[in-house]
Amino acid sequence: MSFIGIVAKKKVFENIKNRMIQEIEDETISFIHINLRSIENIKNIKFEIIIIEDNIEKFKEHNEALQKICILAQYLIINTDKNPEYKIQQNQNYIISYGLNRKATVTVSSISENDILIYLQKTLKNKEKHPIEIEEQRIKRKEKSGLQTYEILIIYTLFKIFGKNIIYEI
Repeated sequence: MSFIGIVAKKKVFENIKNRMIQEIEDETISFIHINLRSIENIKNIKFEIIIIEDNIEKFKEHNEALQKICILAQYLIINTDKNPEYKIQQNQNYIISYGLNRKATVTVSSISENDILIYLQKTLKNKEKHPIEIEEQRIKRKEKSGLQTYEILIIYTLFKIFGKNIIYEI
């Protein structure tokens, strides 16, 4: 069983979880919402992937628990627009930054109402240790998807980690 922990607002968590469940169709993956109320209860769970979408300054009082969760994860995916100076100790994990800034590993080359051009700026490895090459990929937005740009970047990154081809319309 793979656990994916997501530090985000409830709506963002639900959007990512629902989209991934629809597309990946893998019953061995469980999504866990990490928030201020749950972090102390789940600090001993070994997550395969931790996604930090929210500002981690909110977790100052729970920094030790957050550090423990992140150190044990194989992948740490972090929004560097909201956390420009994140200080997470790393172990043997992959840290993948995302955001609208030029330094992010996964960023946006262009964006419009109808589509988004995602730019992977660095070669990564997926779960099977196969390389994920540098690329640009255009993804069309469905009118009623309701997904925000950051959510699309997270979903794209998760697809790449799981070795799945990203759908061309979200």
